[in-house]
Amino acid sequence: MKNPTLQDQLFQLEERLFHPNREADRNALIPLFAKDYKEFCTSGRIFNRQHTIQVLLTSNPPPTTLLHFNVEPLSENAALATYRATNSSESSHRSSLWVFRDNHWQLLFHQGTTAS
Repeated sequence: MKNPTLQDQLFQLEERLFHPNREADRNALIPLFAKDYKEFCTSGRIFNRQHTIQVLLTSNPPPTTLLHFNVEPLSENAALATYRATNSSESSHRSSLWVFRDNHWQLLFHQGTTAS
């Protein structure tokens, strides 16, 4: 079987985080967040790893479509993913900084900005 490209790998990871209710066990998502993870939300709030995981484990997010997904490798162990996330109530521009640590990709930073 062909190994997925970096773009495919990160798209699949982003999809998992946007749709945690599809996971058999949401706790499997926790290792995707780097220990020093930070998020700038569309609301303007700043979330740390602990708060983000708490929301992820208990939320029921709406179905969301990721559009115009693009990955720009920054180094051998870092990549920037940018895309537009759209659901029935909002649309936002997103960026995620992924780092390859401990033999897997981890999300280090994420930002969402409301799109018009």
